[in-house]
Amino acid sequence: MGKPQTQAGKLASAVEGDVLRAAALLPAITRLQALAGDFCGAVSENPSLPEQRQILRRVHSLLNLSVWLDGPDIALKPGSPRVTAAHVNGAVDYCLDAYRHLALLAPKLAFVDLLLDFFQTALGGDGQAIVAAAARLRIAADAAQLAATPAEASTDAAPKAGTIPPYRLSDFRARDWEAAEYVLLPIRGLRSPALAELQQAPSANAPLSASVASLSAEQAAHLATPNILHSSHEDGPKLAALTQSDVLRLKISAPGVRVLPQVFYEPARSPMLELAPALRGATAAPAQLSVRIVDAVTRQPVMGARLVAFTDFAARLGAEGFSDAAGGIQLALAQEQRIEVLVIYGPAGYWGLYRAATTLEEGARLPLQAVDLNIPDHLQLLYGANSPSAGEGVTVGVIDTGIDASHPHLMLAGGAAFVVAESDAGGPGPGPAAVEGGHGTHVAGILAGRGTVPGGRRGVAPGIKLMSYRVFPNAGGGASNYDIIRAIDRGVADGCDLLNLSFGGEVRDEAVREAIKDAFDKGTLCLAASGNDRRGSVSYPARWPEALAVAAVGRLGSFPAGSAEELDVQAPFSPLDASLFAAGFSNIGNEIDLAGPGVGIVSTVPGGGYGVMSGTSMACPAVAGAAAALLARHPAVLAMPRDSQRAIEMLRLLNTAARSMGFAREYEGLGLLP
Repeated sequence: MGKPQTQAGKLASAVEGDVLRAAALLPAITRLQALAGDFCGAVSENPSLPEQRQILRRVHSLLNLSVWLDGPDIALKPGSPRVTAAHVNGAVDYCLDAYRHLALLAPKLAFVDLLLDFFQTALGGDGQAIVAAAARLRIAADAAQLAATPAEASTDAAPKAGTIPPYRLSDFRARDWEAAEYVLLPIRGLRSPALAELQQAPSANAPLSASVASLSAEQAAHLATPNILHSSHEDGPKLAALTQSDVLRLKISAPGVRVLPQVFYEPARSPMLELAPALRGATAAPAQLSVRIVDAVTRQPVMGARLVAFTDFAARLGAEGFSDAAGGIQLALAQEQRIEVLVIYGPAGYWGLYRAATTLEEGARLPLQAVDLNIPDHLQLLYGANSPSAGEGVTVGVIDTGIDASHPHLMLAGGAAFVVAESDAGGPGPGPAAVEGGHGTHVAGILAGRGTVPGGRRGVAPGIKLMSYRVFPNAGGGASNYDIIRAIDRGVADGCDLLNLSFGGEVRDEAVREAIKDAFDKGTLCLAASGNDRRGSVSYPARWPEALAVAAVGRLGSFPAGSAEELDVQAPFSPLDASLFAAGFSNIGNEIDLAGPGVGIVSTVPGGGYGVMSGTSMACPAVAGAAAALLARHPAVLAMPRDSQRAIEMLRLLNTAARSMGFAREYEGLGLLP
């Protein structure tokens, strides 16, 4: 088995009529299909949804490539090196032998991408470019072989050939023949006969790892053709795997269908401070500094607190760690280290801690204050006196990470999971996602918590009918626009009057906008968090005019002195009430419609307890709860036919009731609901 050819001078020059014969490339095609099967088997070894998505993209790409190669002969550029099918087949053999030595996913992804790049070049027929691509492939293959060779056996090895390029899971670019995932929608609305005419979703999601390797060329071609991955309804939105050529063909064959990119959103909780990725854990001091996190009153250890100590805050340099069962944290810092900014984010049941210009000493005990449900936060100061029946007769859907229906202070009426990657059923269904799933439960408690002091907290509108639609995957990561539009569609079908969208992103996404417009046309209002980019532009979907964009405000004295929430205190302050401030994390702009309390909000968390969160994610359900309480007092509006006029009348009630807090428009919109 020979190495990929790297010296163009050893090859004769191609003349007019020279080709890479497709029939002679059959060995390479067969090996690409076998590699697709082997690579697909890595899905079960890498349970993270982002990782699985990257693996399956490469599987589909390898199969698409095998179809392209099994087509017409490839004309070689005259005057360029005369590469033959034997060279290509030999290069594939050499590389696949090296691939077997790779154990980790990231180098496997990088290696497969280099192989795909090599064939992308081969399809162009330029011998000089093919030889250069082969050289890059050989360097990676030799690096993989070298890494697998014991040091004592490699003394006579050739000089180090190089390394496989560094790779991140987010590094994906579609080649002309590669399929990417798209959302298919009508030109207007969510349903149309044009969508019904498209291929329907597969009847089952059978595992591929055991079968892909044995596919015939004809079967591989069938699998590699553009396909519908999921269909919400026969005539509704669809998720499709399409190559760039497929997209163009679809524009011709189905002009009534829009092809929109798949977009992912993140929860709009205020982000925690972090070290710079390149500097995380970096320090010139080898010493280990031990500190302990304790309860401020009992002095008992607090487990699960996250400490970040910045020795250089501007450069985000320092050290961090989580407290163990004994409350201990080992930090890569010198003893009596000078710290510019120290922040601790408490686990559920605790406030955080913030100190500036301090010194950390060996064995220091850092106290966290436990949440005292007797002391009102900003939400309780505004809405704590609401009736237990506030919001009765109004249905509100929470599209989020899921809600813990077992929490004693939440009453969930129903819901569902909308995560295509989990077949809409993975794990808890509408319950909290397995990773970072507390967000939706916290949002739900703000809306409709039914607890009472001293053992609990009441939400803004406890009397609502609460629905949960989980769109964030159990493995963590963002929620796709396709899953979100399905959840919005279901919320409308379930009779939701309001839908709470406590998530956001920077990408202009027409798919979710269309779902929000469709909901409006059917008498449902969507409220969306403005985002937490520290006074950045309003994020999507809040930025769309069809949604109500919600910003966050805070109140001095509604969280403990010295808590991490002090980092969110920032001008401007209200000229009507000097204790009110626009939250430092909140995005602002003329798109803002309303504002709500979002700094240091205490609410329900999975497991039956209470925790503190900040963000426009918290302000959004506060406004949604106030809106539900207001709408419940106007049954005539709720009884209107479910169309756009109903939504307009609901908007009229909310906009008329809002009262300014004295901030400029871009900070509060119309202001605060009573």
